[in-house]
Amino acid sequence: MPNTNYQPRDLTIAPASLAATHLTLIWQKPTTNPKIAGYIVYQNKQEIGRQNGPGKTHYMVLNLRPETMYHFEIVTILKDKTYSNAARITVQTPKAGQLHDVTKAPYFADPTGQQLATSQLQQAINDCQRNDTVLIPKDATLLSGALDLKSDMTLQIDGILKGSLNPEDYTVLPQYRTTYVGKVNEAGLILTRYEGWEMYCYRSLINGGYLDPTDRLKVTCQNIRICGTGRIIGGGNPLGTAMKQIYADKIRYPKYVSDGIGGRRVRGRLLSFIQCANLELTQISVENPPCWTIHMIYCDTVTTNGIHIQSQGIDNGDGWDPDSSRNMLIFDTTFDTGDDCIAIKSGKNPEGNAIAIPSENIRIFDLNMLGGHGMAIGSEESGGVSNVTIQDCQIQNTTYGLELKAAASRGGYIQHIMVQDCTADHLTVRSVDYNDDGSAAPTLPYLQDITIRHTTFNGSGPAIQLSGFTNANQPEDHTHYVRSVKLQAITLDLTKGNTGEIHLKACADLQFEAIHTNSSQAPIYQVDPNTVFHLTVDNVKKA
Repeated sequence: MPNTNYQPRDLTIAPASLAATHLTLIWQKPTTNPKIAGYIVYQNKQEIGRQNGPGKTHYMVLNLRPETMYHFEIVTILKDKTYSNAARITVQTPKAGQLHDVTKAPYFADPTGQQLATSQLQQAINDCQRNDTVLIPKDATLLSGALDLKSDMTLQIDGILKGSLNPEDYTVLPQYRTTYVGKVNEAGLILTRYEGWEMYCYRSLINGGYLDPTDRLKVTCQNIRICGTGRIIGGGNPLGTAMKQIYADKIRYPKYVSDGIGGRRVRGRLLSFIQCANLELTQISVENPPCWTIHMIYCDTVTTNGIHIQSQGIDNGDGWDPDSSRNMLIFDTTFDTGDDCIAIKSGKNPEGNAIAIPSENIRIFDLNMLGGHGMAIGSEESGGVSNVTIQDCQIQNTTYGLELKAAASRGGYIQHIMVQDCTADHLTVRSVDYNDDGSAAPTLPYLQDITIRHTTFNGSGPAIQLSGFTNANQPEDHTHYVRSVKLQAITLDLTKGNTGEIHLKACADLQFEAIHTNSSQAPIYQVDPNTVFHLTVDNVKKA
């Protein structure tokens, strides 16, 4: 008999994932969460697949027919081999467009990757009508400079899209500057945002939308899909270094140099989306960016799933960076990065405070972070970050684990953060002093309302460090301490050198329940008695 208590919740189609031939189902684990073995997926009453494990709350459905109605059901399998009632959804696939294979007529792009194919690829993109697809076929390698996607299209990469190493291939050439929709400077760089500042930078290999400083909430490109079984390979450090060297004299961007490295911030990203809505990135491997890998600025509704991001050894090689963007979803993705795997941002003081567009409503689940700095919120958070859910993620072999960070000058806020059922190296909430080259905000940042449940911290050194902001001019002002933190059912795994320590400074309103180690050792609290207020610790395992 079905067990009515453990039905999957909130079954839906992942935003922007409904296509003519495929879609992705996502759902939430049952409210009552016993030992779940996995889930069964049914299509029109026939089983089409299974997901093993409680956190695999997603399923990509392939080989669908266009303009066809489908009925899907998800059933929870419990470890005692009983089943739940089904969660159900019915959906109709949209009409399919035409396929433009860029290696065939009329484009004839070089499939060996020896000749630059930017113009052929861009012409195929320009030729797209609604729901059309530009295809880089399997076994083809196309060498390209910057490409600009248009609304209502798919870029399907089953082969390899390889980025040129020539910085000039990422500028708007003089003959196109009067027709380019976004703002362009005399050198052919485009107006974008990097490390919190709106500034002119090189274009990225793949671009969607443009920045409109008169209306940053206007949608400038929408309904884009980038998919396929192939690879996007950027120019990496050689391209990034070449871009930096052109602007290394520090003269053209003096106020954007905080670390003495002129030209560092002019680099393009690998994939950049500005003021875009309804974007899906799925299945592909994304590798070797010139700096950040995937950057979304002032975007709304982006789904990223089933991809692999690799940027090890890249200077500033962040993986996935939503920046003053909302309704973001990422799952079933692996990271091996040279910096933050994910960094949620919202601009930098003073400009980020004035623009004041937060990053909010971000759901992150079933990720595997294999290296890099970890899962970060900040440090550019002057516009605010709110409503972030992180669930069923592995954040391992990283420098900082799960990190919430801001500089004292930033202002802004990080709030309403929920973490559940994860394994991470550390939990770090702190102030940082790098990348600090803007006039200070009128107030210190807020970091508040952070809940972490059923999570293990197993990195070497202290497990948890919470340190808020103190006002030197008003030491009695506790407003900007790390506030309202709930830790529940937390395991400190000492196997790999975790000391079991919890460091607390400039904190208030802390509720810790069922914090324990995996040994006979109790957690070790190091509490600054002068700056920690209202700390409640219940059910701590004693040595």
